[in-house]
Amino acid sequence: MRLRLSLRSAFTLVELLVACLVLGTGVLALASTSVAVARLAGDAAREGEAAERGQARMEAMRASACATASGSAIAGGISEWWSASPSPVGAALSDSVRYAEGAHHSVRSSALASAAWCP
Repeated sequence: MRLRLSLRSAFTLVELLVACLVLGTGVLALASTSVAVARLAGDAAREGEAAERGQARMEAMRASACATASGSAIAGGISEWWSASPSPVGAALSDSVRYAEGAHHSVRSSALASAAWCP
């Protein structure tokens, strides 16, 4: 009498290929996600720096005792232009910031406007 052992102790070639395909797809998805996150973090840092420069310029113009002024500056790939002019209630302040972001280096602009009371 013959005994048949039907215990399976190994994987077939097809099972191994499917497992490699699933693992490879997961690794590629993880890599592409990390690249996108790094790009978005860089864009956020550039946008934060531009907003910080605009805010600092507005604060400096407010502190200048309502002096009429205008100018422009370019530093670190961020260009900025500003003006402070007299208005009926004090001084009209404006500041514009332009910077490049993203993989295609699209140009973004932000404009700030405020008024300062002059005694």
